Amino acid sequence: MSFRAAIAGCGLIGSEFSDSMLLPGVWSHAEAYFACKSIELVAACDADPERVEKCAKRWGVRGYPDFAGMLESENPEIVSICTPDGTHFEMIGQAIRHPSVRAVLAEKPLSTGISQAEEIVALAESRGVFLAVNYTRRYCPGFDRLRKLIALGQLGDIQTVSGHYTKGALHNGSHWFDLAHFLIGPIRSVTGFDRLHESGPDPTLDALLEFEGGASGFLHSCDAAAYAIFEMDIIGSKGRAKIVDSGFRIEIQRVGASPFGAGYRRLEPAESFPGEIGQALPQAVEDLVGCIETGKAPRCSGRDALHAASVSLAAIESASGGMRIGLKT
Repeated sequence: MSFRAAIAGCGLIGSEFSDSMLLPGVWSHAEAYFACKSIELVAACDADPERVEKCAKRWGVRGYPDFAGMLESENPEIVSICTPDGTHFEMIGQAIRHPSVRAVLAEKPLSTGISQAEEIVALAESRGVFLAVNYTRRYCPGFDRLRKLIALGQLGDIQTVSGHYTKGALHNGSHWFDLAHFLIGPIRSVTGFDRLHESGPDPTLDALLEFEGGASGFLHSCDAAAYAIFEMDIIGSKGRAKIVDSGFRIEIQRVGASPFGAGYRRLEPAESFPGEIGQALPQAVEDLVGCIETGKAPRCSGRDALHAASVSLAAIESASGGMRIGLKT
Protein backbone atom coordinates (compact mmCIF):
# COMPACT_ATOMS: atom_id res chain seq x y z
CA MET A 1 0.00 0.00 0.00
CA SER A 2 1.30 3.46 -0.91
CA PHE A 3 0.58 6.65 1.04
CA ARG A 4 0.56 10.12 -0.51
CA ALA A 5 2.89 12.59 1.21
CA ALA A 6 3.40 16.34 0.94
CA ILE A 7 5.91 18.77 2.45
CA ALA A 8 5.34 22.28 3.78
CA GLY A 9 8.62 24.18 3.72
CA CYS A 10 11.28 23.61 1.05
CA GLY A 11 14.27 24.91 3.00
CA LEU A 12 17.18 22.99 4.49
CA ILE A 13 15.44 20.22 6.43
CA GLY A 14 12.56 20.05 3.95
CA SER A 15 14.76 19.52 0.89
CA GLU A 16 18.04 21.41 0.56
CA PHE A 17 20.18 19.50 3.08
CA SER A 18 20.13 16.59 0.61
CA ASP A 19 22.36 18.61 -1.73
CA SER A 20 24.49 20.49 0.81
CA MET A 21 25.47 17.91 3.46
CA LEU A 22 28.89 16.35 2.96
CA LEU A 23 28.31 13.33 5.21
CA PRO A 24 26.66 10.10 4.01
CA GLY A 25 23.04 9.72 5.02
CA VAL A 26 19.53 10.99 4.31
CA TRP A 27 19.23 14.61 5.42
CA SER A 28 15.84 15.97 4.29
CA HIS A 29 12.18 15.03 4.56
CA ALA A 30 11.89 14.88 0.77
CA GLU A 31 14.78 12.44 0.47
CA ALA A 32 13.41 10.32 3.33
CA TYR A 33 10.05 10.00 1.58
CA PHE A 34 11.78 8.97 -1.63
CA ALA A 35 13.69 6.30 0.29
CA CYS A 36 10.44 4.76 1.62
CA LYS A 37 8.76 2.25 -0.70
CA SER A 38 5.41 2.75 1.04
CA ILE A 39 5.22 6.48 0.26
CA GLU A 40 4.73 8.57 -2.86
CA LEU A 41 5.86 12.18 -2.42
CA VAL A 42 3.41 14.18 -4.53
CA ALA A 43 3.81 17.85 -3.62
CA ALA A 44 5.66 20.58 -1.74
CA CYS A 45 4.81 24.17 -0.86
CA ASP A 46 6.76 27.25 0.18
CA ALA A 47 6.08 30.98 0.23
CA ASP A 48 9.38 31.57 -1.61
CA PRO A 49 8.72 31.01 -5.36
CA GLU A 50 12.34 30.21 -6.21
CA ARG A 51 12.67 27.74 -3.36
CA VAL A 52 9.48 25.83 -4.14
CA GLU A 53 10.34 25.73 -7.86
CA LYS A 54 13.78 24.33 -7.05
CA CYS A 55 12.31 21.70 -4.70
CA ALA A 56 9.59 20.64 -7.15
CA LYS A 57 12.14 20.22 -9.92
CA ARG A 58 14.62 18.39 -7.66
CA TRP A 59 12.12 15.74 -6.57
CA GLY A 60 9.75 15.69 -9.54
CA VAL A 61 6.69 16.81 -7.57
CA ARG A 62 4.10 19.56 -7.91
CA GLY A 63 4.92 22.87 -6.24
CA TYR A 64 2.46 25.21 -4.52
CA PRO A 65 2.78 28.74 -3.13
CA ASP A 66 0.40 28.14 -0.23
CA PHE A 67 -0.30 25.31 2.19
CA ALA A 68 -4.11 25.35 2.03
CA GLY A 69 -4.07 25.10 -1.75
CA MET A 70 -1.72 22.14 -1.64
CA LEU A 71 -3.87 20.29 0.89
CA GLU A 72 -7.07 20.85 -1.11
CA SER A 73 -5.55 19.87 -4.46
CA GLU A 74 -3.45 16.89 -3.37
CA ASN A 75 -5.32 15.34 -0.41
CA PRO A 76 -2.16 13.87 1.16
CA GLU A 77 -2.31 11.25 3.87
CA ILE A 78 1.05 12.23 5.40
CA VAL A 79 2.26 15.82 5.78
CA SER A 80 5.65 17.15 6.88
CA ILE A 81 5.84 20.58 8.51
CA CYS A 82 9.30 22.04 7.87
CA THR A 83 8.49 25.74 8.13
CA PRO A 84 9.84 28.33 10.64
CA ASP A 85 9.04 27.75 14.32
CA GLY A 86 6.48 30.54 14.59
CA THR A 87 4.27 28.97 11.89
CA HIS A 88 4.06 25.49 13.40
CA PHE A 89 0.95 25.93 15.56
CA GLU A 90 -1.23 27.14 12.70
CA MET A 91 0.11 24.79 10.02
CA ILE A 92 0.15 21.62 12.13
CA GLY A 93 -3.42 22.37 13.17
CA GLN A 94 -4.44 22.98 9.57
CA ALA A 95 -2.95 19.64 8.52
CA ILE A 96 -4.59 17.73 11.37
CA ARG A 97 -8.02 19.18 10.50
CA HIS A 98 -7.80 18.25 6.81
CA PRO A 99 -9.93 15.13 6.16
CA SER A 100 -7.33 13.28 4.08
CA VAL A 101 -4.47 13.61 6.58
CA ARG A 102 -3.75 10.57 8.74
CA ALA A 103 -0.30 11.48 10.05
CA VAL A 104 1.87 14.57 10.52
CA LEU A 105 5.66 14.63 10.86
CA ALA A 106 6.59 18.01 12.30
CA GLU A 107 9.86 19.70 12.97
CA LYS A 108 10.20 20.93 16.54
CA PRO A 109 8.84 22.78 18.40
CA LEU A 110 5.12 22.14 18.17
CA SER A 111 4.64 25.80 19.06
CA THR A 112 6.51 28.63 20.72
CA GLY A 113 3.98 28.60 23.60
CA ILE A 114 3.01 25.71 25.87
CA SER A 115 -0.78 26.27 25.77
CA GLN A 116 -0.75 26.14 21.97
CA ALA A 117 1.41 22.99 22.02
CA GLU A 118 -1.07 21.35 24.39
CA GLU A 119 -3.91 22.37 22.09
CA ILE A 120 -2.19 20.78 19.08
CA VAL A 121 -1.58 17.49 20.91
CA ALA A 122 -5.19 17.36 22.11
CA LEU A 123 -6.47 18.12 18.60
CA ALA A 124 -4.43 15.30 17.05
CA GLU A 125 -5.64 12.84 19.68
CA SER A 126 -9.29 13.88 19.29
CA ARG A 127 -9.18 13.43 15.51
CA GLY A 128 -7.17 10.20 15.56
CA VAL A 129 -4.27 11.72 13.58
CA PHE A 130 -0.78 10.44 14.36
CA LEU A 131 1.46 13.35 15.35
CA ALA A 132 5.20 12.68 15.30
CA VAL A 133 7.96 15.20 15.97
CA ASN A 134 11.46 15.03 14.54
CA TYR A 135 13.57 15.03 17.68
CA THR A 136 16.22 13.44 15.55
CA ARG A 137 18.17 11.26 17.95
CA ARG A 138 15.11 9.23 19.00
CA TYR A 139 15.10 7.74 15.52
CA CYS A 140 18.83 6.93 15.28
CA PRO A 141 19.83 3.25 15.59
CA GLY A 142 22.84 4.18 17.74
CA PHE A 143 20.71 5.97 20.31
CA ASP A 144 18.21 3.12 20.39
CA ARG A 145 21.16 0.85 21.19
CA LEU A 146 22.26 3.20 24.00
CA ARG A 147 18.75 3.36 25.44
CA LYS A 148 18.53 -0.44 25.58
CA LEU A 149 21.98 -0.62 27.20
CA ILE A 150 20.82 1.78 29.93
CA ALA A 151 17.48 -0.03 30.38
CA LEU A 152 19.32 -3.34 30.85
CA GLY A 153 21.26 -1.79 33.72
CA GLN A 154 24.67 -1.92 32.05
CA LEU A 155 25.48 1.56 33.40
CA GLY A 156 23.91 0.78 36.78
CA ASP A 157 21.85 3.38 38.62
CA ILE A 158 22.00 6.71 36.80
CA GLN A 159 23.42 9.37 39.11
CA THR A 160 24.05 12.49 37.01
CA VAL A 161 23.48 13.74 33.47
CA SER A 162 25.29 16.79 32.11
CA GLY A 163 25.82 18.37 28.73
CA HIS A 164 26.57 21.34 26.50
CA TYR A 165 24.56 23.01 23.71
CA THR A 166 24.14 26.20 21.68
CA LYS A 167 21.37 28.20 19.98
CA GLY A 168 18.39 28.58 22.27
CA ALA A 169 16.75 26.75 25.16
CA LEU A 170 13.75 25.94 22.94
CA HIS A 171 15.33 25.68 19.49
CA ASN A 172 18.22 23.34 20.41
CA GLY A 173 17.86 22.90 24.16
CA SER A 174 14.61 21.02 23.61
CA HIS A 175 16.59 18.45 21.57
CA TRP A 176 18.80 17.87 24.62
CA PHE A 177 15.87 17.69 27.05
CA ASP A 178 14.04 15.24 24.79
CA LEU A 179 17.11 13.02 24.47
CA ALA A 180 17.55 13.02 28.26
CA HIS A 181 13.86 12.08 28.61
CA PHE A 182 14.25 9.31 26.02
CA LEU A 183 17.35 7.82 27.68
CA ILE A 184 16.84 8.52 31.40
CA GLY A 185 13.18 9.39 31.99
CA PRO A 186 10.95 12.41 32.61
CA ILE A 187 12.33 15.64 34.07
CA ARG A 188 10.38 16.75 37.12
CA SER A 189 11.89 20.20 37.79
CA VAL A 190 14.12 22.81 36.16
CA THR A 191 15.93 25.94 37.29
CA GLY A 192 17.22 28.21 34.54
CA PHE A 193 20.19 30.58 34.68
CA ASP A 194 20.80 33.32 32.09
CA ARG A 195 24.60 33.30 32.15
CA LEU A 196 25.16 34.38 28.53
CA HIS A 197 22.62 37.25 28.71
CA GLU A 198 21.40 36.76 25.15
CA SER A 199 18.52 38.88 23.91
CA GLY A 200 15.34 37.60 22.28
CA PRO A 201 12.53 35.21 23.20
CA ASP A 202 14.69 32.04 23.09
CA PRO A 203 17.94 32.65 25.01
CA THR A 204 20.59 29.96 25.45
CA LEU A 205 20.43 29.14 29.17
CA ASP A 206 22.10 26.98 31.79
CA ALA A 207 19.62 24.57 33.40
CA LEU A 208 19.68 22.60 36.66
CA LEU A 209 17.46 19.50 36.39
CA GLU A 210 15.86 16.90 38.62
CA PHE A 211 14.75 13.62 37.01
CA GLU A 212 11.78 11.59 38.15
CA GLY A 213 14.07 8.61 38.85
CA GLY A 214 16.25 10.61 41.25
CA ALA A 215 19.17 11.59 39.01
CA SER A 216 20.33 15.19 38.81
CA GLY A 217 21.34 17.03 35.66
CA PHE A 218 22.98 20.20 34.44
CA LEU A 219 22.93 21.60 30.93
CA HIS A 220 25.62 24.18 30.11
CA SER A 221 24.96 26.95 27.60
CA CYS A 222 27.70 27.81 25.10
CA ASP A 223 28.23 30.69 22.67
CA ALA A 224 27.28 29.64 19.14
CA ALA A 225 29.51 32.37 17.70
CA ALA A 226 32.52 30.28 18.73
CA TYR A 227 31.32 26.90 17.43
CA ALA A 228 28.36 24.52 17.61
CA ILE A 229 28.27 21.84 20.30
CA PHE A 230 25.79 19.18 21.43
CA GLU A 231 27.04 16.73 24.04
CA MET A 232 25.69 14.60 26.89
CA ASP A 233 27.53 12.78 29.68
CA ILE A 234 25.63 10.09 31.62
CA ILE A 235 27.23 8.83 34.85
CA GLY A 236 25.99 5.56 36.34
CA SER A 237 27.10 3.35 39.22
CA LYS A 238 28.53 0.76 36.79
CA GLY A 239 29.68 2.91 33.89
CA ARG A 240 29.48 6.04 31.82
CA ALA A 241 28.12 7.01 28.39
CA LYS A 242 29.32 10.06 26.49
CA ILE A 243 27.52 11.48 23.47
CA VAL A 244 29.99 13.56 21.45
CA ASP A 245 30.36 15.13 18.00
CA SER A 246 26.73 16.30 18.07
CA GLY A 247 25.67 12.69 18.52
CA PHE A 248 27.66 11.22 15.66
CA ARG A 249 29.66 9.17 18.19
CA ILE A 250 28.72 7.43 21.45
CA GLU A 251 31.42 6.29 23.89
CA ILE A 252 30.92 3.76 26.69
CA GLN A 253 33.16 3.31 29.73
CA ARG A 254 32.78 0.51 32.28
CA VAL A 255 34.10 0.07 35.80
CA GLY A 256 37.30 -1.95 36.15
CA ALA A 257 40.13 -2.55 38.61
CA SER A 258 42.51 0.36 39.15
CA PRO A 259 46.32 0.03 39.12
CA PHE A 260 46.50 2.44 42.06
CA GLY A 261 45.89 -0.31 44.57
CA ALA A 262 43.61 -3.04 45.88
CA GLY A 263 40.03 -1.96 46.35
CA TYR A 264 40.23 0.97 43.92
CA ARG A 265 38.11 0.98 40.79
CA ARG A 266 38.09 3.26 37.76
CA LEU A 267 36.30 3.82 34.48
CA GLU A 268 37.93 2.14 31.51
CA PRO A 269 37.19 2.50 27.77
CA ALA A 270 34.94 -0.33 26.65
CA GLU A 271 33.43 0.50 23.26
CA SER A 272 32.28 3.25 20.95
CA PHE A 273 29.73 3.21 18.17
CA PRO A 274 28.16 5.70 15.75
CA GLY A 275 24.92 7.50 16.53
CA GLU A 276 23.86 6.97 12.88
CA ILE A 277 22.18 10.36 12.66
CA GLY A 278 22.02 10.11 8.89
CA GLN A 279 19.41 7.36 9.30
CA ALA A 280 17.08 9.37 11.55
CA LEU A 281 14.68 10.74 8.92
CA PRO A 282 14.20 7.44 7.05
CA GLN A 283 13.54 5.78 10.41
CA ALA A 284 11.04 8.52 11.32
CA VAL A 285 9.17 8.06 8.05
CA GLU A 286 9.10 4.26 8.33
CA ASP A 287 7.93 4.60 11.94
CA LEU A 288 5.05 6.85 10.86
CA VAL A 289 3.99 4.36 8.18
CA GLY A 290 3.98 1.70 10.90
CA CYS A 291 1.73 3.91 13.02
CA ILE A 292 -0.85 4.17 10.24
CA GLU A 293 -0.72 0.46 9.46
CA THR A 294 -0.76 -0.90 13.03
CA GLY A 295 -2.11 1.88 15.23
CA LYS A 296 1.00 2.03 17.41
CA ALA A 297 2.18 5.34 18.88
CA PRO A 298 5.00 7.26 17.15
CA ARG A 299 8.50 6.80 18.53
CA CYS A 300 8.51 10.53 19.26
CA SER A 301 4.90 11.52 19.82
CA GLY A 302 3.31 14.90 20.30
CA ARG A 303 3.21 14.24 24.03
CA ASP A 304 6.94 13.48 24.06
CA ALA A 305 7.57 16.77 22.27
CA LEU A 306 5.26 18.53 24.70
CA HIS A 307 7.46 17.41 27.62
CA ALA A 308 10.62 18.72 25.93
CA ALA A 309 8.97 22.06 25.16
CA SER A 310 7.65 22.28 28.73
CA VAL A 311 11.17 21.93 30.13
CA SER A 312 12.57 24.52 27.70
CA LEU A 313 9.86 27.08 28.36
CA ALA A 314 10.01 26.47 32.12
CA ALA A 315 13.78 27.08 32.01
CA ILE A 316 13.16 30.42 30.27
CA GLU A 317 10.49 31.37 32.82
CA SER A 318 12.71 30.28 35.71
CA ALA A 319 15.69 32.29 34.47
CA SER A 320 13.60 35.45 34.25
CA GLY A 321 11.97 34.95 37.66
CA GLY A 322 14.75 33.27 39.63
CA MET A 323 12.80 30.24 40.84
CA ARG A 324 12.71 26.47 40.47
CA ILE A 325 9.74 25.22 38.42
CA GLY A 326 8.11 21.81 38.84
CA LEU A 327 6.85 19.97 35.76
CA LYS A 328 4.05 17.54 34.97
CA THR A 329 5.41 14.04 34.25
